[in-house]
Amino acid sequence: MFFLIVAVINYLLPVKYRYIWLLGASIYFYMFTSPIYILVAASIVLLTYYGGIEIEKQGDKKESFRLYVFTIIANVAFLIFFKYTNFFTSIVFDTINFSRQKLLHAGPPIANSLLVNIAAPLGISYLTFQAIGYLIEIKRGNHPAEKKLGHLATFLLFFPKIIAGPVERAHHFLPQISETKKFEYSNVSTGLKLLVWGLFKKLVVADRLSIYVNAVLGNADHHNGLTLITGTIFYVFQMYADFSGYTDMALGLAKILGFDLVQNFNRPLFAKSVTEFWRKWHISLSTWFADYFYNPIAVAKRDWGSWGIVYAFFLTFVVLGFWHGANWTFIVFGALQGLALTIEFFTRKQRKYIRKKIPSLANSIAGILFTVGYFGFSLIFFRSTSLKEAFIIIKRIFTARGGAIYIENPSIILFSIASIVFFMLVEFKKEYLDHLFTFSDNKNWLIRNCYYCMLLLIILIAGVFDGGEFIYFQF
Repeated sequence: MFFLIVAVINYLLPVKYRYIWLLGASIYFYMFTSPIYILVAASIVLLTYYGGIEIEKQGDKKESFRLYVFTIIANVAFLIFFKYTNFFTSIVFDTINFSRQKLLHAGPPIANSLLVNIAAPLGISYLTFQAIGYLIEIKRGNHPAEKKLGHLATFLLFFPKIIAGPVERAHHFLPQISETKKFEYSNVSTGLKLLVWGLFKKLVVADRLSIYVNAVLGNADHHNGLTLITGTIFYVFQMYADFSGYTDMALGLAKILGFDLVQNFNRPLFAKSVTEFWRKWHISLSTWFADYFYNPIAVAKRDWGSWGIVYAFFLTFVVLGFWHGANWTFIVFGALQGLALTIEFFTRKQRKYIRKKIPSLANSIAGILFTVGYFGFSLIFFRSTSLKEAFIIIKRIFTARGGAIYIENPSIILFSIASIVFFMLVEFKKEYLDHLFTFSDNKNWLIRNCYYCMLLLIILIAGVFDGGEFIYFQF
């Protein structure tokens, strides 16, 4: 109902006032769960707005650079305080207690008195990253500072993308605010299609799989290796369906309002290497890190030769992993991606030679299976609440042999496998056979609409409507 009201009034208003309405709707949306956090969002918006104008005004002067550094650090400080304070203070106190007990043989451990018992504001990671990217582009001279505070605020707080992305760029989004957007049936049609497909991925695939995944990976001590492998494989599809499903819905809602958001996924489960995978997965975040983190480091370390490149992308992926949350498990997740990219970088000639000796189809299948398998292994750390939990799962995968695979309810397994098969058939068709017959975009009105009616029917019959929030909402 909220979105319906927003969309209708949006098109009834004159073009020059629409951004005010969308900004108001976005602020209301942001305040819905915790109103006080709008002060944090407003602080980031004001800091970015006035900082951007002053950075542009000062040009190449030293004052411009100092202000630029200050605004970047201030934005990062917001992120660190709300998301990582407890992580860093715990490291400090753990180190002190280790020294006291192991080296000095002192008394009982000291409690961490600096723990902050507050939740992170809604979408703080996405909000700060978009603000930082905007400031960097102004400093580089690639984008002018936005003179209208309302336009910048709408860009940063636009409600379809504030929770879990995609990470938009100013040069892509800001010009759309001023464009004359007439009501177009094609926008609504495209948006609704994305919305239905996103709901299918979330409710039928992701939340259906989560039933088995939670039962298995959440109780690893009670399951054998084969069951844990099955749960891990299911989690790969759950993660992809959940996150890409949200992205499709965000793109669909924005499209209905007349806005185009950047694509975030390009069928990553058909990637033939980890390197290719990260060109297809969470594209808006990986390209953000490439432009604003990897490239500057790689340039700064260019005298290191190949090792400079390896250092740059390994550090980039460690930080990218840490971006997901204040836990060593995310750091290991990122490090595993960096390790794989390092190996692929140094073996690219050998792999190219081997590919010439192997039939193309066999090479593609092997590459896809390895990439999905490796990503699934790294997701064990991503999902676990601690390194200990992750290592227990990994250990039991290799040591807990014997016994049958866990099947408490056969229908859950059957529906889960069926949802994966249907999902992957659609992805396969788009990846390799998009030029052939299509249901979703068929020119025949009846075929096209029957397809989406079928999807809605499947959602109503097989969808899990109490599966909880999207996985990436926590980031």
